[in-house]
Amino acid sequence: MHKLITANKIRDLKEKNITAELPSKCPHCHTAYGEIPIVSFYYGDTTKDSWCSLYSIFFCPHCEKCFYTESNFNDKLTFPTAYLIRTYPADKSSVKMPKSIEILSPSFVKIYKEAEIAEKQGLYEICGIGYRKALEFLVKDYALEMNPDKRETIISVKLANCIETFISNEQIKTLAKASAWIGNDETHYSRKHEDYNVSHLKAFIDAMVTYITAELTVGDALKLISNPK
Repeated sequence: MHKLITANKIRDLKEKNITAELPSKCPHCHTAYGEIPIVSFYYGDTTKDSWCSLYSIFFCPHCEKCFYTESNFNDKLTFPTAYLIRTYPADKSSVKMPKSIEILSPSFVKIYKEAEIAEKQGLYEICGIGYRKALEFLVKDYALEMNPDKRETIISVKLANCIETFISNEQIKTLAKASAWIGNDETHYSRKHEDYNVSHLKAFIDAMVTYITAELTVGDALKLISNPK
């Protein structure tokens, strides 16, 4: 959501009208938010760089707490647009994993949530590495669940070999392999798959969670009907 706001330049208080990208929810109470800031300031040494930083303070009428945002905009433009970089306090992880996944792989859930927090804080260069690590825990814990007699091998084998050897469900195998390819790009100097990014990695992992949850649920149903009372 973008709205026109007025900001004062730090020190000389020169006013500037800026179309600013605004937060869509309060980071304290997560209530939907659509208000303009109560005050905004901008700063930048335009003799060296045309980009300026915009700082805005907001008040949430729902929880009655303040929060602020940092954005940046090109001061050389006649009608500048400020793009939101981060919100303070940083929003915590909002992802909710199925109970069966929390039981299967608690480390995956923990790492995934930490990666999501890093992403929300604008740490885009490291959040992909976190999602890649979360993927490995999910794959290996799932493989251990399906192959409990292969524990030592699964723990020590490389992720690609684990996917190929110990995952028989073709949908999960496809998603795991694609996720691993993108995840590896996040950890290496050069990328092999330029058209894919962290958003695709998260989408593939989320789909894996859905398929694994369904498979575990079917397993529970089979236990029930195999032992009728």
